[in-house]
Amino acid sequence: MRLLSANACLCCALLCILFSSGCTTYTEDRDNGNLTYFMETVNESQEYYDNQVASEPDNATAWCIRGMYYNDNYGQYAEALESCNKALELDPEYGMAWYLKGVILTNVNMTDEAALCFGNATRYDPGLAQHLPLL
Repeated sequence: MRLLSANACLCCALLCILFSSGCTTYTEDRDNGNLTYFMETVNESQEYYDNQVASEPDNATAWCIRGMYYNDNYGQYAEALESCNKALELDPEYGMAWYLKGVILTNVNMTDEAALCFGNATRYDPGLAQHLPLL
């Protein structure tokens, strides 16, 4: 139980970091080298998270973090939802995965389904309730 709580805290911290980071947008006057560097970094990150779940396919936390990455980068909601569902398949009581699924569903305007996910998230991890007003 304590390990699950530590994992939830780690995922919560990662969510806060991901949600608070700024967006990078391209403008005509921006140096193409910066955009190239950004794209390379994002692609390396994608490989990292994909490799993480490939090396630990039974790790619900790895799947959840991969889902966070896909949700936050280029709006890859289908891939994010797939990762979330895999995390929940491995651990149906993983509050952070339920929370992330609610965020993803909110992003695709499926608010009724998202509300059910947020309900499950707070049932399995009551500490997540404090983050619901951020949405």
